[in-house]
Amino acid sequence: MKLNKLLAAVVLSVGLSACGCEDVNLGKLEFTNELVSFMPAQPTQGKSYYMAEEGVNRKMKYINAAGVTSVEIPVRRTNYSGKFDPNSCKEFFTADQKVYASQVEGGSLVSISVTYRKNASTDRFNNITDKAAVGDVIEFAVGYNNKFPEPIQTGTSSSSNFITSRTFLFGDATTNTIDNHTYTQEFLSTVTLGGVQHQNVYHLYLNQPNYYRPEEQYIHDRYPALDYIQGIYVKEGFGIIQAYSSKGKEIVLSVN
Repeated sequence: MKLNKLLAAVVLSVGLSACGCEDVNLGKLEFTNELVSFMPAQPTQGKSYYMAEEGVNRKMKYINAAGVTSVEIPVRRTNYSGKFDPNSCKEFFTADQKVYASQVEGGSLVSISVTYRKNASTDRFNNITDKAAVGDVIEFAVGYNNKFPEPIQTGTSSSSNFITSRTFLFGDATTNTIDNHTYTQEFLSTVTLGGVQHQNVYHLYLNQPNYYRPEEQYIHDRYPALDYIQGIYVKEGFGIIQAYSSKGKEIVLSVN
C-alpha cells in the first residue's frame, strides 16, 4: 500500500474510534398506579401488622428504607461504539421502583419483600416499542428459613440453616386465570382462610410442587424436610394475607 493511502486509512480509523457513542436515555416509564392498592397497607393509628406461624403470633411492619429509587430498563445496543469497548453504548428507559421489606419481632422463619415496579427487566434487553404499553407489576419475594436439627456439611464448612426463596409476580388485577410455566394467578370471589372469610382475593401459586432448584438439591438430599413457600393470597387494601409452604405450613398476616 502506498504511503498516502496508508496514512488515509490510519486517519479514518482514528476518526471512527474517536467518534464513539453515548448511552441514550429514551425517557421515563411512568407508573400507572393501577396496582398500588395491592401493596402493603399502612395500619390505622393504634393497630399493627402481625404474622402468625407455627402457633406464634409476632408483631411485624413493612419498611421502605430506600424510598423511591430509579432503575435503568435497557432496550437495545447502538450499532457502533468506541474502539476498545464495542458494547459500551445502549439505549434505555428509566423507571421508578418501590421496595418494602418485612420486619418481624422475634426472628420469624418467613421474610417478605414487596417491589412495585414496571413490568420490564433491568438485567436484559427489553422489546419495548410503545412505552405506554409497559404495565406495572408487583413482585412478591418470600423467603423461608429452614433450621436444621443438626448442621449440614457444605464443602469445608457446615451450615445450621438454609433460606429458600420464591418470587410471585402479580401483574394484572383481573378476574381471569393467568397461566405460565412458573405459577398460576387466579381470582377468588370468596375464600375462607384460617376460619376467616375474604372476598376478592388473588391466589398465586407455583405450578410445580416439590420442585427444588439446582442450588437447593444438595441441601434437600441431606435434609428432605427442606421447605419453601408454595403459594400466597393477595387482597386489595392489604397485600399478602396468607402464605403456605410446600410442606403445608401456614403463615397468616393480620392487622390488630
